[in-house]
Amino acid sequence: MKKLFLILFLPFNLIAQDYYSFNHAFYDSFSKELHSYENTSHTAFKPFLSLKNNAKLTMINTRVGVLNRFLNDNFINIKTEDFKLSINPLFELQLGADEIGRTYTNTRAFEVKGQIGDNVSLYSSFYENQAIVPMYLEDYIWSQDENGEIDFVLPGQGVSRVSSWDRTTRDLDYAMANGHVSFKASNHFNFQFGHGKHFIGDGYRSMLLSDNTFNYPYLKITTDVWKVSYVNLYSSYQDLRDEFEMAGIYRKKFSTIHYLSYNVNKRLNIGLFEAIVWAQDTLGRGFDVNYLNPIIFYRPIEFSLGSRGGNALMGVTAKYKLTDKSHAYGQFIIDEFKISEIRAGKGWWANKYAGQIGFKVFDVLGIDNLFFQTEFNASRPYMYSHHKPLQSYTHYGQPLAHPLGSSFYENISIARYRYKRYYTELKTLWAKKGAAIPDSTTNFGFNPLQSYSDNRIEYGNVIAQGNTTYLKMIDFKVGILLNPHTNMKIEFGVLNRKTTSTYEFDTNTNHVYIAFKTDLRNLYYDF
Repeated sequence: MKKLFLILFLPFNLIAQDYYSFNHAFYDSFSKELHSYENTSHTAFKPFLSLKNNAKLTMINTRVGVLNRFLNDNFINIKTEDFKLSINPLFELQLGADEIGRTYTNTRAFEVKGQIGDNVSLYSSFYENQAIVPMYLEDYIWSQDENGEIDFVLPGQGVSRVSSWDRTTRDLDYAMANGHVSFKASNHFNFQFGHGKHFIGDGYRSMLLSDNTFNYPYLKITTDVWKVSYVNLYSSYQDLRDEFEMAGIYRKKFSTIHYLSYNVNKRLNIGLFEAIVWAQDTLGRGFDVNYLNPIIFYRPIEFSLGSRGGNALMGVTAKYKLTDKSHAYGQFIIDEFKISEIRAGKGWWANKYAGQIGFKVFDVLGIDNLFFQTEFNASRPYMYSHHKPLQSYTHYGQPLAHPLGSSFYENISIARYRYKRYYTELKTLWAKKGAAIPDSTTNFGFNPLQSYSDNRIEYGNVIAQGNTTYLKMIDFKVGILLNPHTNMKIEFGVLNRKTTSTYEFDTNTNHVYIAFKTDLRNLYYDF
């Protein structure tokens, strides 16, 4: 006899201190307490070492144990006195269409989270994917660099295998893995070694370090003392261009990043950032011990190393709590500049800097779970680039900061609303960016991967120069959240993307999709 499964909706609070991969909407849905007056958490460096998921949701009770775990809990939970292990299946099953034809995503994945005693934790995940993406993303994957090479990079997910070299079929195949082991040495020190990516800032974009790229190996040391949180991040990156191969292997580069966050008072937080990127050379130079010092400034080291020095950047962040549920935030980063050239106002190429200013509010107009955010980002030409292109601030063919690279203005606004397990989101984007003029060899400074010594414009540089391109995007989605632990959801979405440019044809993309997925990653397809 067939059994009927009764589905009940019962109120419950999910409160769990755990590690969660960084996803903007996922973090914002239950982290508003982190931005209140009384909370002194340092919120800029993500993913957080741990986070309390205190979502107030409606429990879905099917009276079937396995199905209940699938909808409300980790799929497998093992707990003893000094050991915890959670295992979850992850996936994305998406069907859609654009002007060219059907699109789809078929992702099979898993995550493992564990804790040994009070001081050791671990995380691991693996994703295997096949997909047909909207045409504008496919054009990006097939785009050529300044040397005519195609790296087939899918944003944030590495190199994809294509199903045909003439694009008669559009299927892609790609995979990625990440993980880490964390050791809490004391209440003040945490050491984490892993393969993943990071984000610095309180906005949607970061002009300092974004999770826009593929994963990379790293060692992160976090020090929390008094009102200060200090992060040392040592990373290894790769350049995919054939011209930099060494013995048939893609060349590596390395970085050391310092980020110091200071709570001035209950309202104001200030952060100081510095980074240095240097390349593996043909003489076997690897990780330079000169950059291991956890507190010294990098500029003196760069000068002392002369031609073997790296690409140094310095920046500052700020967050100011306007009310208990709203705050303003900003970033400013410098690559190179001369005060005399800035005062001259002649658009000197080496005045390279970028910035961000934004505003975020929770529970808009007193409506629970209504969220709004808007921010403005801008970058000067040639920002993040270097005269040695291998030392550009990039990894795996993508910028380490903003996905548009350099030479752009951008405004992005996001509104989200959640009622119990139902949610909706509207995102709008406007950008003015520089691009290459067809058949021109001039380097207009929009691509950080290109050497700034190649055919640059010495004076008269302006943001979005060259083939000035305007980008407009509207992204709307609505869905139901099924499992708050894995952000499992059923979602329907509509995307419209338009570009107009001075020297090329206008484009207009419409993409409609429906998806059943676990949504634990940031995938930046909005560029």
